[in-house]
Amino acid sequence: MPEKTKIQLPEEISVRTLASLIKQQPTAVISKLIKNGVMANINQNIDYDTAALLVEDFGFEAEVEQKNTSINKSSESKDAVMRPPIVTIMGHVDHGKTSLLDYIRSTTVAAGESGGITQHISAYQIDFKTKEGDTRKITFVDTPGHEAFSALRAHGASLTDIVILVVAADDGVKPQTLEALKFAREANVEVLVAINKTDLPGSNAERVKQQLSDEGLVPEQWGGKTVMLPVSAKTGEGVDALLDMLILTADLLELKADPDAAPEGIIIEGKLDKQIGPISVVLVYNGTLHTGQVVVVGKTYGRIRTLEDENGNKINTAGPARPVRLIGLKDVPSFGDRITVVPNEKVARSMTQTVAKSHSGAGEDANTINIVLKADVGGSLAALEDSITKLKFKDATVDVISSGIGPVNENDVNLAKASHATVISFRLPAAKRIIEIAEKEKVAVKDYWIIYDALDFLQAEIKRIATPVYITTEIGRLKVLEVFSQKDSASIVGGEVTQGEVAKNHDIIIYRNKEEIGKAKVSTMKIGKVETDRAEVGVQCGMSIEGTTVIEKGDFLAFVETKED
Repeated sequence: MPEKTKIQLPEEISVRTLASLIKQQPTAVISKLIKNGVMANINQNIDYDTAALLVEDFGFEAEVEQKNTSINKSSESKDAVMRPPIVTIMGHVDHGKTSLLDYIRSTTVAAGESGGITQHISAYQIDFKTKEGDTRKITFVDTPGHEAFSALRAHGASLTDIVILVVAADDGVKPQTLEALKFAREANVEVLVAINKTDLPGSNAERVKQQLSDEGLVPEQWGGKTVMLPVSAKTGEGVDALLDMLILTADLLELKADPDAAPEGIIIEGKLDKQIGPISVVLVYNGTLHTGQVVVVGKTYGRIRTLEDENGNKINTAGPARPVRLIGLKDVPSFGDRITVVPNEKVARSMTQTVAKSHSGAGEDANTINIVLKADVGGSLAALEDSITKLKFKDATVDVISSGIGPVNENDVNLAKASHATVISFRLPAAKRIIEIAEKEKVAVKDYWIIYDALDFLQAEIKRIATPVYITTEIGRLKVLEVFSQKDSASIVGGEVTQGEVAKNHDIIIYRNKEEIGKAKVSTMKIGKVETDRAEVGVQCGMSIEGTTVIEKGDFLAFVETKED
């Protein structure tokens, strides 16, 4: 049998593109889809699983498309120009990451600007005046520091050119420090170290340098290549020196982008505003976004109504390395979705009409907890989904059959009912009307504000439904010395305990010539004429045994205890 040609497929692909890829007429592809129970037209998208099954029928073997998700590579366009560096500040919780971000922003935002510094945005750009007197732009991307958000930190590292690793001088290197370092290395980005809180009692910058050296980050002062500077996120001491080194590092990287290229960007935050509608934070890394453009973002699309900077100021364009709030999408996109500019809304609609995987069989697996997941913003959703996919207990798992941003709606409840699923809402309590509908349809809706509370609930649920595994342990053995009576299903025997301890509340396995011949239970036990519950090694006792197996002199009775593992 000839080996099938391998073909890489994206998570979603249009019927037209797939037909072209496998060199088949679109009608042949549509015909095959219909035979498989999938109704789709030439412009509709089908998911990876559907496409993978289809291409097999045409002699191909599907593989998941490998994309370079890093954006820290310089544009190779001949029209490329220098762009601002994109920087992520990482570190262990409470080491001062957020304080450092806040200090940098507060000292670079002009007083009186709309929104001031109170408006939280997951990315912002500053103008920094170097010691040479030049004004340079730097883009900072904020990533959560909580352990449960490791998926976001992984994304954060892949979005960035340079990572500033914050380590508290009084606390030293911690597990999250090493985790952040791991992500930075996997993303192949430069690392600068900010040693924070050097003014506190017990601080020891040299210990931090030694700990990081042990992890392969050797400071320049010790002959290595890693910049390590003392800073104070509280007073600002050393921050300018850190930013100067950051600009120097960026210049050495020769970061470039083409402002006139087709716009490329990635969603780093998405949420639903009751008054405005879907709001997204986009980091543009090549080309220039303009208001009025039609964009496709993951499974949604829309015309850009408004672009805003991190201070709430309306802007008409957003060029390379620019974080911007985008308003105009039909739905809230997911964290990590790519943004593509298309000619018009007709094209956008055709690109986002997806034939999704059917979950009609969901709920049939007794060892799977199905959930419909809703969250307040894209970051929360991505973190939750990443943590949930890791949940497993024995043969039980959790299946996220649907996820999205925004409050629980009637469609979520209907899907949960059809799929025997539980609805989990994170930081967005369901409306009273939705709760009433859910109660009527007998659908459970759970509200959580802390990620680990949701995970604890799901972990308890999968433990509850997991197939129990029982361990049987032999706790004692008795050799039968005499059989006094035997009729029907009862025997009265006497014997000596040769191992461990025997007790009347345990099951018995009967052995003859080392082979198991049956099972039984003890109803009464006596030592001499005194009734007892148990007997130890060396003790002779008599017992009444209930079981259909005929017991003979010389048999061994193994007393066993069975417990759930």
